[in-house]
Amino acid sequence: MHAVEKRLREIRQAISNLREAAAMDGDAQRADVAQSLGELFGQVSTREELREAAAQAMRHYQGGMGSFQDAGTPAMGDAVDGLRRALAKARSRLPAG
Repeated sequence: MHAVEKRLREIRQAISNLREAAAMDGDAQRADVAQSLGELFGQVSTREELREAAAQAMRHYQGGMGSFQDAGTPAMGDAVDGLRRALAKARSRLPAG
């Protein structure tokens, strides 16, 4: 499996986990963020696009409306942390292939 595809799969799974946690918590803002992120990463196919999308998505960790600064519940905390890890991996240098 190519590195980009592997990272995308990890990110898409993390977004799915975020979507599920938002539904469990009744968190409409984070559900909207998960929807937006799903759309953003749905269009990614190259390393450059992946890194750019991951950088854009990491802005949710800087605070503000819909941010990930205050996870609230353990399920949301796990989802937010998993997404952060997946995005950080995508922003790092990807191996060839």
